[in-house]
Amino acid sequence: MFENIKEEATRKFCELKLWVANIDITNDYNVITRGLFFVYVYGIYEEIIREVVSFTIDEINQADLKVSECIYELYPLLFSEEYDSLYNVGNEHKWEKRWKISEKLKQDATVNISHDLMPTDGKNIRYRQLYSIARSFGMNENILPQNEVGGYIQEMVDNRNYIAHGNKTPQEVGRNYTIRDLQRRCEIIAEVCTYIISIYENYIMEKRYLKIENINQTFNG
Repeated sequence: MFENIKEEATRKFCELKLWVANIDITNDYNVITRGLFFVYVYGIYEEIIREVVSFTIDEINQADLKVSECIYELYPLLFSEEYDSLYNVGNEHKWEKRWKISEKLKQDATVNISHDLMPTDGKNIRYRQLYSIARSFGMNENILPQNEVGGYIQEMVDNRNYIAHGNKTPQEVGRNYTIRDLQRRCEIIAEVCTYIISIYENYIMEKRYLKIENINQTFNG
């Protein structure tokens, strides 16, 4: 079901591992290259997360569901547009916007979540953002394969931002890491991506966006 994303993740991490393995430590610029690793790996990681979220949304939309069939935890996504509109109007129209939410519930509208919706605060994807995404889908399981890998995600994002925002040069970042260090981090971030793909795939396969009674009807019908 998520095969294309899995294949893409495998290909991109294989390319990254090969890139790291071919860093020439005799080259004067190899320290800069080691720093740029964090820009490279974060780009792969973020793209995979975004693809997983978009694909999960598409699968829910294609299930042709009514709002009443979905778990309440999914409502932040189902009513995202309506919730946003409450922040964009003054007191004159705020109650009209609230009535529209009630009307959508009353009519039991067909589920149609925006393909490009990313339920986070818009910042780089750390643990907090991964948690926000999972909670918006009503997922309760661990969002990381092991708790300690959260520190590696934080490190990756911080180093990427240091370079991207000019707080540190790639050389300043890279001199703190050996090739072996980078290979280890590549394996960890690849494991994180594989795990995240798997929990969202299970979420869709088990139809956990549905209320319990609707899940039972689906599998028993």
